[in-house]
Amino acid sequence: MIRRLSQIILNFIYAITLTGVLVLAGVYLGLRDDLPQLPEKLETINLNLPTELYSVDGERIHIVGQRRPVPLKEISPWFLKAIVAVEDRNFYKHRGLDHLGLLRALISNIKEGRVRQGGSGITQQLSKNLFFSFERNWVRKIKELFIALQLEATFSKDKILEAYSNQIYFGNGAYGVEEASRTYFDIRSKDLTLLQAALLAGLPNSPNNANPFSNLDRAMKRTHHILSRMVQVAMISEAQKQSALASDLKLATPERKTDSNLYFVNHVMSQLEADYGKEFVYFGGLKVFTTLDVRLQKAAEKSARVHLDYLDKQLPARSGQDSLQVALTAIENKGGAVRVLLGGRDYSSSQFNRAVSNNRLPGSSFKPFVYFTAMEQLGYSPATVVVDEPRTFPIQGGEPWQPQNFSNAYAGKLILKKALMRSINAVAAQLIDAVGPKEVIKTARQFGIKSPLGNNLSLALGTSAVSPLELAGAYSVIANLGIYNEPYLIRRIEDYDGNRLYEHFYEGVQRFPQKSIYPLLDMMQGVVDGGTGRVLRRMKFRHPAAGKTGTTNSFKDAWFNGFTKDLSASVWVGYDDNEPMLGKNGKGLTGAGAAAPIWTYFMKKALEGKDKVHFPKPEGIRIENVDIKTGILHKAGPEEFLRVAVKEETIIPTELVETPDEFVAGPQGAQPQEEDTETFQEPDLAPAPKNETPENVESQIKNKTSSTPTEDDKIKKLSASELLDELNALPETISP
Repeated sequence: MIRRLSQIILNFIYAITLTGVLVLAGVYLGLRDDLPQLPEKLETINLNLPTELYSVDGERIHIVGQRRPVPLKEISPWFLKAIVAVEDRNFYKHRGLDHLGLLRALISNIKEGRVRQGGSGITQQLSKNLFFSFERNWVRKIKELFIALQLEATFSKDKILEAYSNQIYFGNGAYGVEEASRTYFDIRSKDLTLLQAALLAGLPNSPNNANPFSNLDRAMKRTHHILSRMVQVAMISEAQKQSALASDLKLATPERKTDSNLYFVNHVMSQLEADYGKEFVYFGGLKVFTTLDVRLQKAAEKSARVHLDYLDKQLPARSGQDSLQVALTAIENKGGAVRVLLGGRDYSSSQFNRAVSNNRLPGSSFKPFVYFTAMEQLGYSPATVVVDEPRTFPIQGGEPWQPQNFSNAYAGKLILKKALMRSINAVAAQLIDAVGPKEVIKTARQFGIKSPLGNNLSLALGTSAVSPLELAGAYSVIANLGIYNEPYLIRRIEDYDGNRLYEHFYEGVQRFPQKSIYPLLDMMQGVVDGGTGRVLRRMKFRHPAAGKTGTTNSFKDAWFNGFTKDLSASVWVGYDDNEPMLGKNGKGLTGAGAAAPIWTYFMKKALEGKDKVHFPKPEGIRIENVDIKTGILHKAGPEEFLRVAVKEETIIPTELVETPDEFVAGPQGAQPQEEDTETFQEPDLAPAPKNETPENVESQIKNKTSSTPTEDDKIKKLSASELLDELNALPETISP
């Protein structure tokens, strides 16, 4: 009976084994034609072409995957022992597939309740790095296994280990052990000590988290683990481990990378890795053609540096804390190509990309979306009369919310365009109350804002965080008269043979009718020509432009977002720790004083030598002059009036008609959040970059004026301090 049972079990095992062999044989035959051909010499694989990134004008801006392959005898034995101990302890015993290693990984993952170990040995990792594909499924895994078996059958263990050591990534742009040795210790790989070798062996598993330049403590913990593993597998003794830990690591000084293009490059690389995987990006020999304009990127960096250096002198010293930071993005309106992506003041000091981070509040920069929603939903026009007055909004389940203007002063009745030009908080709050936060959110989504937006009334004052890249893209929709283009950074990708793997084709989507968006555009031109953004004109920026300032509560964020016919740009200035930007005189920095000058310096350089291009007026739009207080058509007289753009069907009264001072009650449910308390106080402007001097500099005061004085001539007669006094004397009811 027992003998018969044993025979049945044995036959069953034979059957399972035979079935497995037949299945593998069938799979192999099915995939054989898709498997890559192995080279005669494995060393040639390490000579793969690196991936190269190019700017829009053809300049090579970055190379990834460069290696310095060395023979096995030129690599420290300590490193070879360390990498085998941590990555594949049975490397010299198995034939490509470590069954025990896979079993240990499975048990460890079950215990941890997550995938903690992959179980792939050195040969499998090499096959993965060398023979990659777009596939991300079980077919790819099977191909990698077959390639690993082929490698084991074709090449010696030493040759496989040599290729692996020259191929793997160690972080900090270092591929291969030779490049890593030079990067981290400034020595040849053959001269690595046991401690240095153990540190390097711990990097491929986590090249960023265990980077000794940025996190030495974590790197040394990993090194200690590697040395313990080497003791465990009898590659070194406990005494050697202790001796190594007591030795000097002799870590090199990291190279300072000051190239501001790297903000753009790193964002492109993250997109490529997400879409195609690291193996394909780093080992594919690709040519990636981007949208970056190197000239404009340099202009952005210089503009930011000049003005921030000036602002630093106006602010009190912050002992042991970071200085002011900046972000600047610029997008070509026609197709959405991102021409500039400046993520910080100095890449060598901080690699954090503030241009794409969506953790800063936009303040009043968000108001155009609120105004546009009200015009579309309520039938308002730039000539509609609104009331700037204190208003309390009941909040269900919370304290009532009462947004305030600066100094708690209010202007009373005025037209909608003037309210945006002055960036009045009370009016923005009443508008969102009338239409409801959900409608404003829908509008913002149509403009391309993707960040989470709070369903509350304070959204009108910019209390939901967004990124400069988002705002530049959203404002470009206004410049395009309602056409949305998804911002993009990659134009084309080619493989090493020149075959096109990807090409961007843009086709704008008309999100809003032209005659609906143009009145908003005209209102935002008013912001630049005579509102909170008129510092642009004071700095002699003469091109037709529109935009909006933004400053958050306690002066923590300063913005200017604006556009010309062809280019949209967004500038943010602030501290990384979210501290207020208060000057030595106790006054805070606003969007007009901190961000707008940077925008102006940059745009003057970007448009250097180019003709002024006006925004085209679409059909169905007429231009009228209206009284700013009553909204009636302006007649001859002393009353102040504004030029407004309205739809042809808009009826503008010719005589004053009494209207109630109330908005239509709207949805509620907001939670009080940080308010926009921006003031219209433009500080003295920083010295402009070379050959770009602001209009209020003393040297220009002496210039001769024409016989017929103009507004510009009046400005030239003022000193810088007199101009500042004039600006500070303006009514402080204005919130940029």
